[in-house]
Amino acid sequence: MLEQLNNFFTKIFSNEETIVFSLVILFVIVVVSFFGSVLTPFFISIVVAYLLVGLQKKIESFNISPNLSLLITFSIFIVTGAAMLIWLLPILYIQLQAFVLDVPGLFNDFLDFISELPAKFPDLVSSDQISIFFQAVSTELSSVTQNLVKTSIAGIQSTITILLYIILFPILVFFFLFDRKNIINGMLSFIPGKREMFTNVWTEMDIQLSNYVRGKTIEIFIVGIFAAIIFVSLGLKYSALLSVLVGISVLIPYVGAFLVTIPVVVVGLLQFGLETQFFLLLGLYLLLQALDGNLLAPIIFSDAVKLHPVIIILAVFIFGSMFGFWGVFFAIPISTFIKAVWNAWPSSIPSS
Repeated sequence: MLEQLNNFFTKIFSNEETIVFSLVILFVIVVVSFFGSVLTPFFISIVVAYLLVGLQKKIESFNISPNLSLLITFSIFIVTGAAMLIWLLPILYIQLQAFVLDVPGLFNDFLDFISELPAKFPDLVSSDQISIFFQAVSTELSSVTQNLVKTSIAGIQSTITILLYIILFPILVFFFLFDRKNIINGMLSFIPGKREMFTNVWTEMDIQLSNYVRGKTIEIFIVGIFAAIIFVSLGLKYSALLSVLVGISVLIPYVGAFLVTIPVVVVGLLQFGLETQFFLLLGLYLLLQALDGNLLAPIIFSDAVKLHPVIIILAVFIFGSMFGFWGVFFAIPISTFIKAVWNAWPSSIPSS
């Protein structure tokens, strides 16, 4: 047993590069654990810049100089961001504000709907079950009310933080995009001359993550746009807000589709009741989710991220519990990194 453990640790730390690599990973984990929330715009800027590099290379393939292609790429990013700030965000803010104001009325409508269930479906639901449900809801509602005051106070600080992020975000993207070679070379200068393992990890991650990030961006836009078409055509309230949520939900594999279905169904049920429009909404929405999962995603990604679905779901829950929302957001990239490290790690113990 001791000999097996000794061989295991000898394999892990078999050369100088593996030791340095382990220290780098440990350093990153410590930094993210203690300063993750502060470095949020930094990490997002890296992801966006990485995404824009692919666009820049595509533009460069049309015999356009590297500097001009970088300028065009960054201009597209600024125009797109400005369009979102000027057009989309105000719509989302108005609908979110309307939703918050409508919450008491929606809640009462929901209670009325629940209270009518024993009369409509006496074989399925009893009055006693409804009474127990109302007691549980009132208990949860009191705790929610207490937390609202804390949330509203924290909201002021969050607004200031978001404004700072909006200012810092394009600046960071600019430097990561235009000066990425110097930044990468500067980071590599801290690593020993032998970088075979680093190269293997980066090569595997670059191939898989580039396809994944760009594919997810395309999927977000397609799913979000078709969701908006469905919601607007049926006259669903908060259509822009719900469409954005449906689009963003594809970032959380498998779990996201389930979670975002809840607000869509609740809003549709309270607005339309158990009428034809509600069932039409439900049918079209489920059709969209089915086409996304069984047709769109396989076409876009194919073998982009070679991870088993069970591993992806576990990663979402594990990293989500460790790092919250951003753990869920980066679950697949982190899992891809771990897989790349495992594949690149030396498989044999060097002879003495």
